Amino acid sequence: MGKQPIIETERLILRPFELSDSKRVQELSGDSKVAETTLNIPHPYEDGIAESWISTHKHNFNSGKSITYAIVIKDTKEVIGAIGLTINKIHRKAELGYWIGVPYWKNGYCTEASQAIIEFGFKELNLNRIYARAMDSNIGSWRVMEKVGMKYEGTRRQDAIKNGVPVDLKSYAILREEFYRCRAD
Repeated sequence: MGKQPIIETERLILRPFELSDSKRVQELSGDSKVAETTLNIPHPYEDGIAESWISTHKHNFNSGKSITYAIVIKDTKEVIGAIGLTINKIHRKAELGYWIGVPYWKNGYCTEASQAIIEFGFKELNLNRIYARAMDSNIGSWRVMEKVGMKYEGTRRQDAIKNGVPVDLKSYAILREEFYRCRAD
């Protein structure tokens, strides 16, 4: 696929993770509040998990499976979270996923990063559909989905297991035509 491009927004830089980011990833995603809002981040967040996760990104990008970015504040160069797309090339769709460190919640960073990666997905990856899922209890996450123009498609009852307990997942999506229609308005 070539070199993973850097995406810039008004306040953020989305760039590939580097192994040197692993301590910061462990610090932010190791917070129990972050783990509570995601399906795939463990708690406690053991040593070595961040390095192992970051080391998969280049291969996944090059094989077209996914693209993962560090969310970085432009002014301070601080890594504050992660965002990515898990790509299904055959069906020209991708699942959007993200997390933000607790000190940076409620600042609009996740919405800003999500808007940028959705635009990238439609323009650069030629996707037709981008979808996301969030635990029913994760109000902040599904509000981000609404703010970026995703439409609520339903609640998948007991669709995942979190800490041994079945949880409902709210499903949202945006289609290529909806994205471009919103941009034209």
